[in-house]
Amino acid sequence: MRPPAEPTPDIAPRPEPAPTSASTAPAAQRLRRWPVLLVVLLALALPAAALLVLNPQWIHGSGSGGLPDRLRISLAQRAVVMLESSPQIEHLGHDEDNAGPRRVMCTLDPFGVDPPAATTVAQVRWVYALHLCVIGQDGTPWDYATKSAGPVAIGLGNPPAVRLPVPQLDYRTQVRQLIPARYQSQAFGSFAHPQLVAQLRQRYIAQVASAPTR
Repeated sequence: MRPPAEPTPDIAPRPEPAPTSASTAPAAQRLRRWPVLLVVLLALALPAAALLVLNPQWIHGSGSGGLPDRLRISLAQRAVVMLESSPQIEHLGHDEDNAGPRRVMCTLDPFGVDPPAATTVAQVRWVYALHLCVIGQDGTPWDYATKSAGPVAIGLGNPPAVRLPVPQLDYRTQVRQLIPARYQSQAFGSFAHPQLVAQLRQRYIAQVASAPTR
């Protein structure tokens, strides 16, 4: 008598999991990261956009003390004319024994105005600036010409007013009295646009220093 046959094990093939590409999971993770990155980028960009809207002069460029370039340049052109014809500059270093004709040339770099919220030249009553003036007879080299430099306050009224520190009194005290406190750092600083000094020097050399001595 034969022993009963042992049951045959179930050897039917089981479905194997579908092969997964090595790049599928990272790609899915990268796709899920995009919304997060977009939210972060928008959060960073919105404050910057708001600043540009609130301060449009940052787009177009600003000059000394935050003055827009267009206002700064227009004020400088008007104030230079007043400065070059002012008695304080015209008579500076004048030698009565050598009273020949002299040329006065100035440049000016505004850093503030009064009222401080003025946006047009017509609204400005006072201009606060650093100035450089050079005074000399024809043929006088730049290094030997009389010069005036430092902070100045120029009133744009009629008649105009020019206020400069005078040599007889303490310089820093005079500047603090002459220039509003909000502009003190610029008043004791240097030209924010040094090219103005270079341009004045070139103009003086071409028109005065190089002119034949009379």
